[in-house]
Amino acid sequence: MKSFIIKSSGEIVEFKPKNKYDFTLAELKEAIGGGYIEIVRLPPDRLMVVDEEGKIKEPPLPVNVKASHLYCHGHQPDFSNPCNVINGDALVCHDSMIK
Repeated sequence: MKSFIIKSSGEIVEFKPKNKYDFTLAELKEAIGGGYIEIVRLPPDRLMVVDEEGKIKEPPLPVNVKASHLYCHGHQPDFSNPCNVINGDALVCHDSMIK
């Protein structure tokens, strides 16, 4: 499975681990632009890595519409209910790529 970064701008960029198998913590931080990481599970076997403090930074990181849609669809298919949004860049990868 390919891993990729969903940029706040909407651009999607492939992002591979340097060892071709799994990411280091430094690589995860690089993918999201630094800061504390938060890992969110996406069904069935993917993970999304986001900036844990993206909403509370001054100024807050921009809302990532594509990553937010992916997160909400994976967790809450009923869009009539509000869903949390993702701020900043997000890395999406197979769960085996993070140990």
